[in-house]
Amino acid sequence: MTLVPRSAAYIALLVALGSFGPLTMSIYTPVMPSVAADLGASADSVKLTLTTYMVGFAAGQLFYGPLSDRWGRRPVLLGGLIFFTTATFACSFAPSIGGLTGLRIVQGLGAASGSVIGRALTRDAYTFQEMPLVMSWISLGQNIAPSLAPTLGGFLGEAIGWRATFWFVGAFGLLLLVVTAIGLGETNKHRGSRLDFAGLLKGSGEMLRERQFIGNVLTLGFSFAINFGMLVTVPFVLQDRLGFSPQQFGLIALLSVGGFTAGTFVNNRLVGRVSPIAMMRASGWFHVTALIIMAALSLCDILTWWAIVGPHMLQSFGTGLIVANAQAGAVGLYPRLAGTASSLVGLTQMGMGALGTVAAAALTLPDSGHVVLPLALGLMPFAILAVLSARLLRPGRLPPVT
Repeated sequence: MTLVPRSAAYIALLVALGSFGPLTMSIYTPVMPSVAADLGASADSVKLTLTTYMVGFAAGQLFYGPLSDRWGRRPVLLGGLIFFTTATFACSFAPSIGGLTGLRIVQGLGAASGSVIGRALTRDAYTFQEMPLVMSWISLGQNIAPSLAPTLGGFLGEAIGWRATFWFVGAFGLLLLVVTAIGLGETNKHRGSRLDFAGLLKGSGEMLRERQFIGNVLTLGFSFAINFGMLVTVPFVLQDRLGFSPQQFGLIALLSVGGFTAGTFVNNRLVGRVSPIAMMRASGWFHVTALIIMAALSLCDILTWWAIVGPHMLQSFGTGLIVANAQAGAVGLYPRLAGTASSLVGLTQMGMGALGTVAAAALTLPDSGHVVLPLALGLMPFAILAVLSARLLRPGRLPPVT
């Protein structure tokens, strides 16, 4: 049965496509210390497997969008899902940390297909005016899998082992592949209108010169740098320093992701009452405040789970106010090149996220008395830049629709 655009089944597919990339990251975080122990690797080496996944994810953003603009959403998505599922099962058999690191790049390349083409599928079905509310509800739905994934990863890690997390994600990818192959028709009505590479470069150049587009993607990217910097560091602090098990960490992680979910839910309630730009301008201050609180608690020698998770919840709340509005504001402007716009959004988002993990790994000092102070100070520039980039946005100003 074909999934009809704008139907409940179509929205469910959009949610699932946007979920499996974050799911792949969040289900893995509770078992990172177990990976280190099993493969005889250092904590920094295991953190690198998350960074390389995001590098692959960011690189994948470059071509899925333009290819789907040219050839259509369906065939490109099917290819990406096959790539992702194969790489994920291969990760579960990795014999060494070096092998896992390399496979994670390939896995990230495949995972990028879901988020890029999912955003393009949304633009294919909804108008620019509908996009903020629709993306907000989709974003809220997408939080369910990533919010439950750390708990699931913790249970799987303790009961079976860290490799089971890849078995689960691989099965999810296989399910999406079957559903897409059977139910998804082609939605790109403009495919073939930009046949040459020069045309795609011209369209991309128009986006990158547009202040509204840049304001949206940079605000989103800087906020994700903070998110992923936290994501790569918190598991080791809570487990190696504070003694929590992977299962316990998974339960605690629900609180952190709950902040993002709460921010997305508040955004849903405010759409139509408060402008998306006003919400994005306010949201960056949640990041700044959260990092100040985290640094202050560290300076006071307070190292407990709530001193880390509490500020993380506040910071995640701010990100929840950004994601749907930034994605809708950037991709919604370009219906004919929705895939290319989605690629640029995703590239910035994941590229900045990878940069945040590098900054966190380089600045976090596990043996320091103030273990999270360098993390808070290192991520603060991203928070300030998120506030400044939101100032690029101008209410009521739209570029020519391409």
